[in-house]
Amino acid sequence: MDKVRIYFLGSGAFAVPVLQSLLKSDKVEIVKIITQVDKPAGRKKILTPTPVGLWCDANSLACERVKSVNKADFHEQAQKDAVDMFVVVSFGQLLKEPTLALPRICCMNVHASLLPRYRGASPILSALLAGEEKTGVTFMLMDKGLDTGDILEMWEMPIDENITGEDLEYALADYAGNHLADCVGKVASGDLKGIPQDHSKATHTGKIKKADGAILWQSTAEEILRQVRAFHQWPSAYFFFVQQEGAKKMLVKLTEAEIAPFDAALPPAGTITDVDKKGVLVACGNGVIRIKKVIPEGKKEMSGADFARGQHLQQGMIFSNGLQ
Repeated sequence: MDKVRIYFLGSGAFAVPVLQSLLKSDKVEIVKIITQVDKPAGRKKILTPTPVGLWCDANSLACERVKSVNKADFHEQAQKDAVDMFVVVSFGQLLKEPTLALPRICCMNVHASLLPRYRGASPILSALLAGEEKTGVTFMLMDKGLDTGDILEMWEMPIDENITGEDLEYALADYAGNHLADCVGKVASGDLKGIPQDHSKATHTGKIKKADGAILWQSTAEEILRQVRAFHQWPSAYFFFVQQEGAKKMLVKLTEAEIAPFDAALPPAGTITDVDKKGVLVACGNGVIRIKKVIPEGKKEMSGADFARGQHLQQGMIFSNGLQ
């Protein structure tokens, strides 16, 4: 069988390992790599490529930045290239019906959840925050809806209890990359057909915002630890601390914590119950967590014990919630 000619449409970090695997495959020919346009980032608003664009630039691979794949100029070029399939991975643009009709066979999407659960923009972090024991990747045919197309293949993966959001993202992307070329080949040959999703079981996720990282000390210890792991890279799980009345409020990012034993009556949530060599113990909704590592505002990451010494933390002091 001839190689399947594809356009690869990807933008986010999740798409990079998938692209790397497809480039090594003898089953597909990537006619073009398509990503979103460079966008302003950071305080200085410097134009910055997408992770896919950045990786392609570093590896001297042509990568076309497209503002919208739903415009006539993109359609004209795609028709000239006569590709068999669009493979869409963490792309960030919704393909409209005329765009979906461009490739000869289909548009295939790689989604980082076990559909129909966790449709939408943040399936990986949402699964972590919910305390799921497993997740996975789904290969599906694209339609005009958001992650609503027929399922081609689904691959499960257990969620390690200590894994961070970025590590889970990479593991799932690597997993998807290992299986995607075979799926593309089976669809192209007619050996694999889609199966409709059970839409009654669908759940949905939205884009992660900075405010989602705000720690509420009234939450359970398990919920706070999942928040720390999920938001380890961005937006971080954070709270505020004021050393004394009238002092400036300090934002503190919590980067590592654990559940600590506590057999006395719980004080109000956010109260420091003890400071030991391993860190700072803080009351939450159903127990106590030990803060092991933090990044205080304007400083580098440090141990909870060093943070306690620097801020002269004592039993009875109170940390404020991240949402003020």
